[in-house]
Amino acid sequence: MRAKRLLLIATTNEGKYKEIIHFLGDLPFQFLSIKDLKNKIPEPEETERTVEGNALLKARYYAEQSGLVSLADDTGLFIDSLQGWPGVESARIAPTSEERNKLVLERLRGVAAHERTARFISVLAAHDPDSRASFFSTGATSGVILEKNSDDLGDGYGYDPLFYLPEYKKTYAQMLVREKNSCSHRGKSLFSMKYILANQYGAKHIVVPIALIIRDGKVLLALRNDPHRSAFHKKWEFPGGSMDMGETIVGNLVREVKEETGYDIEILTRLSYIGINEQQSVSNPYQVYLLPHVCTIRGGEEKLSDAEVLEIRWVSPDEVLSYELIGNNAVMYKEFLPELKQIIKERQL
Repeated sequence: MRAKRLLLIATTNEGKYKEIIHFLGDLPFQFLSIKDLKNKIPEPEETERTVEGNALLKARYYAEQSGLVSLADDTGLFIDSLQGWPGVESARIAPTSEERNKLVLERLRGVAAHERTARFISVLAAHDPDSRASFFSTGATSGVILEKNSDDLGDGYGYDPLFYLPEYKKTYAQMLVREKNSCSHRGKSLFSMKYILANQYGAKHIVVPIALIIRDGKVLLALRNDPHRSAFHKKWEFPGGSMDMGETIVGNLVREVKEETGYDIEILTRLSYIGINEQQSVSNPYQVYLLPHVCTIRGGEEKLSDAEVLEIRWVSPDEVLSYELIGNNAVMYKEFLPELKQIIKERQL
């Protein structure tokens, strides 16, 4: 089994780390916190003036220092009657959570309940040090600030004991992790980030119909033009390509062969064998499902796409294996060769 990619959750806050892991835990990663790193990394100075800026600053910093894909967040509590204070400075207005909560309550002393509205805004940023790509997601939740800390701290941290959601009749601190993730600013941001990470780093499955074009008992082979990928460049293959959204297998195969070779084909039958090749791109693994179809030429003329094909040759079925085929195509070809030869014989192709 392929080893899971490491993802660094760039926080020393145990409560925040617990929330994030609870939400992202089923993604194909092995998760680490800053405390799990062998080499201790000093915290960066958060110098940006927005939560977006600080989230990206931290994600880039820890990714570059650790060499790992890193996920960081920055969150601000924006209190309406205080013109958005503490906002981007929410984590730095006092040394401890207790002191920060006390300061907020002091600033709101005498403010009526209906004027104690506030919003939590959370931005998650992920940065990949290899591709240098960054990804963002944002979430916001509105509530009110209580006149004192809620008695039940629960699993809460930071401003959780003060932040009350009227529709739930609970503070963040009184919620279970799964409850909080379903409605919180960070939960909303994590929901979006989960899909971003799954799409970027999760395994992908690509369906590729391929054409075994037969003429006078011979099979058409194409020499691949792919200079940026040495594993594919100047290797032999059968015409075909991955399916676009909304395409049928027949439509895809007819289009791909026409684009690559100039020939119009008729599809006679699909072989029973399905080839599965596991491959690795820069960022994630993917599996290619090869669906071989026996075809004949019904029109057109040879006109190669020099962006994809350097040369084509017609070779006997047995001679195919003397060519250097791409990837595991030789293994696949050996499997279906008896069936292919039988079809050529029966249909007198």
